[in-house]
Amino acid sequence: MSMLFSIAVTLLFLSFFASVVFTGYFRNIARANKLLIDIPDKSRKFHFRPTPLIGGLSIHVSMLLSSLFMLFLIDYKYDFQFDGMSLSKSSQMQSSSEVGYSKKLSIKKENDENTENFRLNVTKQTDNIENSETFDVKFGSSNSESINITQNSQGIFNVTLSNGQIKTYRATDSGIVELNSSGDEISELFIIDNASTQFFSFSAFTAAFIIIAVLLQLFILYDDAFGIKASKRLILQGTASLALIYFGEIYIENLQISLLGIDLDLGYWGIPFTIFAVVGIINAFNMIDGINGLCAGFALVALGALQIASGFDVANYSLVIAMGSIIGFLFYNLGFLGIKRRVFLGDNGSTFLGFFVAWTCINYSQSSENLIKPVTCLWFVAIPLLDCLGVMVSRLIKGILPFSPGRDHIHHKLQLLTKSSSKTLMGLLILGTFFAGAGIFIEKSYLSSETSFIVFLILAVIYYVGSSRIFKTNKVISY
Repeated sequence: MSMLFSIAVTLLFLSFFASVVFTGYFRNIARANKLLIDIPDKSRKFHFRPTPLIGGLSIHVSMLLSSLFMLFLIDYKYDFQFDGMSLSKSSQMQSSSEVGYSKKLSIKKENDENTENFRLNVTKQTDNIENSETFDVKFGSSNSESINITQNSQGIFNVTLSNGQIKTYRATDSGIVELNSSGDEISELFIIDNASTQFFSFSAFTAAFIIIAVLLQLFILYDDAFGIKASKRLILQGTASLALIYFGEIYIENLQISLLGIDLDLGYWGIPFTIFAVVGIINAFNMIDGINGLCAGFALVALGALQIASGFDVANYSLVIAMGSIIGFLFYNLGFLGIKRRVFLGDNGSTFLGFFVAWTCINYSQSSENLIKPVTCLWFVAIPLLDCLGVMVSRLIKGILPFSPGRDHIHHKLQLLTKSSSKTLMGLLILGTFFAGAGIFIEKSYLSSETSFIVFLILAVIYYVGSSRIFKTNKVISY
């Protein structure tokens, strides 16, 4: 575990410094070419100098570079697993010529705490002549690590290694032990457990996410530079989500909630629901990006909460890399490296962070490991989500288009009340951390998903009522 922690810390600092370097590099390019520059105006932009919109690009590039360093420079196990594309998880059991079973396993000796972790891929074969079943087994992705297993009798197996050597094992409920030719035990008991740690999971979902996220950000970079209609942005976001559902083979199938005796198992209806949820989170993060550090800060809160709720799985390096890259950007965005060097996320940055947070939540709650409950994800994105819903409903009531620009968000109102951007930032991040902490507490407790959802709704009502009364009492103009 100490080695895993050391690797995580190394990647955190690596991604941080990569983000600092790339942010400075892209900032200079933007200024030199007068491209992707946010010009202040009197209507709704209150910064005082032209500011580059390259924060999201630098975060994304530093994440990709740090991931490459992780794959090629760190001597560690990586889990490469690609299944055939399908929208039904039950159809992933393949024919006899393909992988029929795939599982992560942790193997250790009975009197030894050290473990080895493997991705076990099993292909089932049937001998038509002898009518017996054998299994070709691969540990990881290397053919040189493949073995063949044949069952001789109940619980007794012959294992043919890659070098042709044959060994015999007995499998029991306690574990596996090696036998000699006389049937005597000649090894310690090997204990096998399911493993969900010590692997960087590079799956079809991971590959699809990287490609689709890059393409989506390129489109939104064009939007930052030249501008596109809000309707086209929504179509692009929905198309990107649908593509990831198809190629990544993950979507919200079951909310794990039963209301009024009805189990909310979505099935294929989960596909449009997932698209709606992802597009909603993307735009929630986009709308909350109204003062320096707020959108990136909420992304940090969500990713940190995901790390804690999933059991401090330090081997999930993608979260560590993302957090380091975001922190590097914040050094510029919050002026720690000088006010003149300040940069903004841009719509490309808020879109990418929303896309990343949304799909990480989905992956964690819908994958075979079921690291968190789906309802817990609401707690991690609570403030951006509640603010987005509140603003859109308020605008519709007033007859204003939901995606129209305005200063009616929670951070705008709080900024007028506190007269300070830094106080507004800290106050909202603390509130977001409170919601995330409550979600983690409920996730780790004995409370059900239904209870978590009901408590979230109660706190959401308190949030809306409380904020309405505070801002009404202090006569804050919201639009």
